[in-house]
Amino acid sequence: MTWILVSIISYFFGAVAALLDKVLLSGRIGHPSVYAFFVSLFSLFALLFIPFGFQWYGSVPTLVFLVSGMLFLYGLLALYAAVQKSEISRVAPLVGTIMALTALFVYFFPIGGDMGRIMTITWVQFLAFALLVGGGILITIDFPLRTEEQISPLAVVAGISMAVSLLLLKYGYHQYDANFESGFVWSRIGMFLGGVSLFLIPRFRRQILSGLRSHGVASSRNTKTGILFLANKVSGGTAAFLMNYATYLGPVTFIQALSGIQFVFLLMLAWVTSTQYPHIFEERFGVVQWVQKGVAVGLIICGMWLSVMSGARLLIY
Repeated sequence: MTWILVSIISYFFGAVAALLDKVLLSGRIGHPSVYAFFVSLFSLFALLFIPFGFQWYGSVPTLVFLVSGMLFLYGLLALYAAVQKSEISRVAPLVGTIMALTALFVYFFPIGGDMGRIMTITWVQFLAFALLVGGGILITIDFPLRTEEQISPLAVVAGISMAVSLLLLKYGYHQYDANFESGFVWSRIGMFLGGVSLFLIPRFRRQILSGLRSHGVASSRNTKTGILFLANKVSGGTAAFLMNYATYLGPVTFIQALSGIQFVFLLMLAWVTSTQYPHIFEERFGVVQWVQKGVAVGLIICGMWLSVMSGARLLIY
């Protein structure tokens, strides 16, 4: 059962990466567009995979992978904007829920596929859908109700964009029988192109150029920011590597069903760090908030588990 331990460790590093996103976006990197652009530059490290099996599969598959990468970058941009404005312990579970719901929708309403799947929905799958929706709604509400502190709708945009991106990536792999190296390299190039395309929007262009100038100056603050950024990428990369290894060792269905553990880790990490750095995380953890967030995360975990166990396909990031 080694795959269970590997999966849990992977989800822990995924939670750490999400937490570091919040740290970086809380003053060290002023604009989500700047952070997204830096991430797009970092994605070019995927070019190191070119000597290890990279192939040309034609213009259409290449376009699919490129669009997948660009959509993922735009999803990250929306995610970073939501994280900057809201509590990370609420944004991350909501984005994961939206991704799962998007995947469920495509599963039952495939474009150009078998529309008859909708007629085969079982009560378990319907219950899973209801739990995901209920958990997603509950995690967005901050009790006691404060309209000025509601979660950013950009979290929904992020979830949909990233889900469509991963669906396209899987479509490219399976439809064109592409190997991992080729799809990975082209999708990362797509992320880079997505980052470059941000220059087409004047506001983003000004923010990125200003960010490049300010972060290019040697200072202890910029050094610490660079270390945090590197730690973030190492955590995210470790999570992805361990997830692939767990998939190799054990059943994908159960590994996906365990994904809700990441939200539990994130909730606990947010609680610990918010007590030490309240000016950064601004998390609210009174009795009411603990109950509300705990119930919401529990509903999302149950919804994901039932969805996967009932045969529906989810996207776990």
